[in-house]
Amino acid sequence: MQDGFRQTTFGTAVLLLATIGMGVVLFPFWKAIFWAVVLTILFWPLREKLMNWLNGRKTLTASIIVLMNLLFILFPALLILGIIAEGAVSVLSQVEFDSFPPGKMLETISGKFPRLSDALATLGIDFAAIKSVLGNMFAYIAQFLATHLAQIGQGASTLVFQGFLAFYVLFTFLLFGDRMYESCFAVIPASREHKQKFFTAFSEMAVATIRGMVSVGFVQALLGAIIFFFLGIDNAAFWGAIMGLLSVIPPFGAGFIWGPAGIAMVLSGDTVDGIILLAFGAGVISMSDNVVRPIVVGRASSVPSFLILVTTLGGLAVFGLTGLVLGPVIAAVFLSIWQLLYDEKKKAASSVVDDETLGTFSHKE
Repeated sequence: MQDGFRQTTFGTAVLLLATIGMGVVLFPFWKAIFWAVVLTILFWPLREKLMNWLNGRKTLTASIIVLMNLLFILFPALLILGIIAEGAVSVLSQVEFDSFPPGKMLETISGKFPRLSDALATLGIDFAAIKSVLGNMFAYIAQFLATHLAQIGQGASTLVFQGFLAFYVLFTFLLFGDRMYESCFAVIPASREHKQKFFTAFSEMAVATIRGMVSVGFVQALLGAIIFFFLGIDNAAFWGAIMGLLSVIPPFGAGFIWGPAGIAMVLSGDTVDGIILLAFGAGVISMSDNVVRPIVVGRASSVPSFLILVTTLGGLAVFGLTGLVLGPVIAAVFLSIWQLLYDEKKKAASSVVDDETLGTFSHKE
């Protein structure tokens, strides 16, 4: 018995150390692995259909899905990053030559509304001072970005490497994901019902978040770029891409771009175009979320909306862009665990009441 205990303790220690060591080795690439898992869950139904069409050819099926991800996810993402970088350079050059629209807008407002200028002056607010503050702020941003261009380039290289690593891991998961899932499912020390609920909570929230982010972001970016181009606003593609990115962050949204832009146009004299932009933004761009998300995502998530908001922001702050998905996923798993504990406690209490009731009836008899 003593030898068996020692062997068991030694085996447990080795297993624990090996697991910790594997975690340390894989930690630098955890984001790539996480995205590979999420993409595997997202494309697993397609994988099953392709397997049936291709007579069970796993390698060909996995290759097709990875190629689709490269063509429709990675390359468009790199294109969007290029558009944003090019637009940022253009905006920074406008700031450098004192031709950025906010400064020009303040000059126009000051000239067209002298009474407003005088009223603000009595309160100690000067348009010239505001313009100076804006100019200094954008100049600081320009200087900051110029100083960190090398780091930004290194970050882009790392992003590309992590992306290709994620697709390589995705290819492996598509080949052997079913066996990996069964192995993990069997090893986790919990009942089958509990494990099924955990995996379901993780997969449903991950898929819903990804579908909602991509669909809403793409639609709002496209609509924003179209209306900016139609109204003759410079860098329409850049501002559209920014609107698409902001649309996936709950407290911000595309309105942080088209709202101030429309107000600035109205105040600077482009009343008709400003009203068109504001109306299109409020009636089409913002409302597209309510139309697109239910169609693409399907049924509403069991996670309360306020918790999704908080965990999205928290995930973004802690994990970067990966946190936009990981934050709500953690919330879903957290709630499922507490719900299971509540159900178990309720079931145990109900069982005690039934036993006491049965004992009472037996005593009366």
